[in-house]
Amino acid sequence: MLKATSRAIPLQDAALSTKSQNTSTVYLSRLASPSLQSFLQGNSFRLESIDVPVVYPEISTHADILLCQLGLWEKAQIFHGDPEKLARNYPGNIRYNAVCTGKYFIHNLQYTDPDLLAAAEAKAAAEHTSLTKIHVKQGYTRCSLLPVDDQSFITSDTGIAKTLADYDTDVLLIRPGHILLPGFDYGFIGGTGGGLLLAGRRLLVINGNIETHPDHKKIATFLEDRDIDLYYSKDSPLMDIGSILVDAASKPLQQPVRE
Repeated sequence: MLKATSRAIPLQDAALSTKSQNTSTVYLSRLASPSLQSFLQGNSFRLESIDVPVVYPEISTHADILLCQLGLWEKAQIFHGDPEKLARNYPGNIRYNAVCTGKYFIHNLQYTDPDLLAAAEAKAAAEHTSLTKIHVKQGYTRCSLLPVDDQSFITSDTGIAKTLADYDTDVLLIRPGHILLPGFDYGFIGGTGGGLLLAGRRLLVINGNIETHPDHKKIATFLEDRDIDLYYSKDSPLMDIGSILVDAASKPLQQPVRE
């Protein structure tokens, strides 16, 4: 029996899985690469974009400002935040910008929205798993940290990498920069991508040409070692779009009851 091997494939070279019957919803900025959007739509993913005018314009279309993905792959569910709780600037705009793999909840816990944390803990309890909360100084955690599996991550943030080294994690630390974010000097690796399931394979999908990053070969090897395929849109620049978040659940996440 042949073992499937992971691949790094430009989206324009990828064959669409026309038989796919995806029910997952993918949340991403409307500024995402056209080829990325076509790839997802062609594989039956439902695309949703957001607009959060209360935050500053450069991040107002970023899904990870208002939404948080709890869990990965088939366990991924989206927590929908309350835009009225957000403010224009940091730290008022980071309440939901956390990473939650199912095993770890990573954020600047000083500013985490209590309803989000309660939802993450409730989901872990329902799945009979233990959720470890990790405090990091970087409030834009999901922007800066790309989850690969329950305990594997990619980041250019040395502070996050140092903190995660104290836990049972594998972190690939890459060079900062080389990622566009209009209005800023550069963007961050977490904001370029996200993981989804397609035809039984785990895919990490990247918005833009990952080949332009000087550490792209290290990234590809890191994913290959975990049997995860890398798909990217080669015909557009590598750009931070506020993450690619996936809801694979058959029913909406039960939100905490507000009193």
